[in-house]
Amino acid sequence: MFAGRYLWWMLMGIGIFMFAALSLDYITWLMIQLSGCGDMAGACEPVLRLISGMLKPACIWTAICMLFMATLLRLHALSLIWFWGPIVAVWFVASTPILLFVAADAAALTQPATLAVLPVALLFLAAFVTYLMFALEDGDILPLAASVPLRLTLHLTAVYGALAGLAFMPELSRIAGTLLDMPALSVVIALAQPYLQTVLTLGTGSMAPAYAVLAAFIAALAACLLPHAAAPQPSRSAIMLRRSRR
Repeated sequence: MFAGRYLWWMLMGIGIFMFAALSLDYITWLMIQLSGCGDMAGACEPVLRLISGMLKPACIWTAICMLFMATLLRLHALSLIWFWGPIVAVWFVASTPILLFVAADAAALTQPATLAVLPVALLFLAAFVTYLMFALEDGDILPLAASVPLRLTLHLTAVYGALAGLAFMPELSRIAGTLLDMPALSVVIALAQPYLQTVLTLGTGSMAPAYAVLAAFIAALAACLLPHAAAPQPSRSAIMLRRSRR
């Protein structure tokens, strides 16, 4: 998936998510007011069940799946799927609870308390998705193919971000045990998470080490963009010929 198409699908997914989170509640209220069902007890139940119980969750999950699949296809097009695919999958899984929470109460996103507890995995995911929006395939320099130290920094910080996403996801033990039908796995994960949190925070109990690693990850991504910015841009005809061959 090329950068332009990837950007289009990401904007579509974000648009669907924002529509479901911000507009569907107002549409429900407007339909109740226009139909006058509020005057009779229980008369609005079918409308509420249709919009809030079916349409809104369907839009939210469609948007999340669209963002996830578009990112995987973009990674596949850039030949980065084998390492970054599992990392991105973990980031999406760790970010899904906060996305569902925001979808249920969009006003909470403007509250400082909500912003303070945003999962670090969501911040890693946002930085990486932003990087993938650049036209990395139009030049002769491969994406993320910088120097060995820079590439090692990217890999280590990405793995740290994935582990942090799993360690600080309270719902992980319940979700894993339910999906795999293994209650014992839920117990093991619940017992292992505090130890992993201690290791990732260097025993401080603070998220400062995680944010420092995030800053290093963003800096490494920015450094990977410098060769693309300095490289001569191919002509439009060369780009169209390369895409037609693919």
